Amino acid sequence: MKKRKISDITMILIAMLLGSLAGIIIGKPATYIGFIGDIWLNLMKMFLVPIVVCMLVKGISSMDSPEALGRIGIKIIVFYIFTTICAGVLGIGVTSILNPGSGFSYEAATEEIVVNEMPTIAEFFKSMFSSNIFATFSSGDMMQVVIISCIIGVAIVLLPEGKREPVRDWFVAMSDLVMSIINIALKLAPIGVFCLMASSLGKYGVGLLVTIGKILGTFYLCCALHLIVVYCLLLWMLTGISPITFIRKAFNTFATAASTCSSNAVIPVSMEVATQNFGCDESVASLGIPLGATVNKDGVAILCGVVLIFSGQAMGIPLTITQIINILFVTTLVTSAGSGVPGGGLMNLMIVGTAVGMPLDIVLMVGGFYRFFDMGTTSMNCLGDMSATVIVDRLEKRRAAKLEKKLQR
Repeated sequence: MKKRKISDITMILIAMLLGSLAGIIIGKPATYIGFIGDIWLNLMKMFLVPIVVCMLVKGISSMDSPEALGRIGIKIIVFYIFTTICAGVLGIGVTSILNPGSGFSYEAATEEIVVNEMPTIAEFFKSMFSSNIFATFSSGDMMQVVIISCIIGVAIVLLPEGKREPVRDWFVAMSDLVMSIINIALKLAPIGVFCLMASSLGKYGVGLLVTIGKILGTFYLCCALHLIVVYCLLLWMLTGISPITFIRKAFNTFATAASTCSSNAVIPVSMEVATQNFGCDESVASLGIPLGATVNKDGVAILCGVVLIFSGQAMGIPLTITQIINILFVTTLVTSAGSGVPGGGLMNLMIVGTAVGMPLDIVLMVGGFYRFFDMGTTSMNCLGDMSATVIVDRLEKRRAAKLEKKLQR
C-alpha cells in the first residue's frame, strides 16, 4: 500500500504548532534558534524583486492590447482601494462599538521612537517614481519596482509584432526560473517556520497575550468580519463562489501568509492557488497578485483602526469625527505604499499614529509582540489579493463570453 505523502502546507502547519509548543515549554532559550528562521526568510526575500518584475511584466505583456491592460488594471486597483477603505472603517467601527480600551491599564513608554514624517501628496507621488532603476532594485523599494515593471510591461505591449515576442518570452522564462528558486526555499519552510514560532513564543510568552488579549481579540474579530462581509460576500455576489469554497481553495495562501508574515513571500504560492485552484488566467494572476502584494494592505488598515481607536479609549482621549476621518484617510494613503515584508505594517502604524497626533504608547506595546498581529495582517492582505484576482478574472471571462455571443449573431 502506497503511503500518502504529507503536503507542504500540512508540514508548515505542524511546524507552526510544534514551534509554538517548543517556545512555550522551553522559554527564552528558544530564541537562540530564531536566526535559522531569519535565514529562511532571507532565502524567501532574496529573489522578491526579480519575482515582482518578472511576474508583472509577464502578466502585462501577455495582454492582447493596451485597452485590455488598462481595463483589467483599473478594475484591480479600484477593488484594492475599495476594500482598504472598508477595512479601515470596519476596524474603527467595531473598536468604537465594543470599546475594549475602557478600563485598560498600561505602562507609559519611556523610550523615544523616531518615526518618518507624513509626506505631502506631491512627495508621495514623487516617491513612486525612481530616478535610478538599479538603486531601486538594490534598495528593494517595492512601490518603485511595481511602477518600473508596469512601464516595461506596457512598453512590450506597444512593440510591433515580431519584436514583442522575444522580449516577452525572455521574461516568461525568467519568471519560471525565479519561481523554481522560490520552490526550493519553500521546501525548507517547515524548518524556518518552526524556528520563527519557537523564537517568538520563547521571547514573549503566553502571559503577554493575556495582557493584550482585548486588543488582539478585537483585531481578529475585525479580520474575520472583513473576510466574510467584504471578500466572501463580493465573491458570492460577483462570481457565485461560496465562502466555504473560497476559504477551502485559498487555504494554502492563508497558511503560508500566517507562517511567513510576508505578503511578498506568499506571491509564488498565491500564483499557484489562483491559476490551479481557481482556474484564473495567468495574465490576470500575474498582474493582480504581485500588484496586490505591494499596494493592497487591508490587514494593516484594520490594525491601524483598531489600535488607534483603542489607544484613544485607553488613554481617555476623545476622538472627534474629523480625527476619525483623518485616521481613515491617512491609513488608506500610507498602507498603499506598504513594503510587503515582515513587520512592515508596524512602521505604517507608527506613521499613521504620528500623523493624527496620537501618543504611541500602546502602539509600542503592539510592536513588542507584533508577530502575533502580523499573522493576521498578512493573511488578510493576501486573501484580499486572491479575492480581487478571482473576481477580475471571472468578470473578464464573462465579458469575453458576451462578446463571443455577439459575434456569433
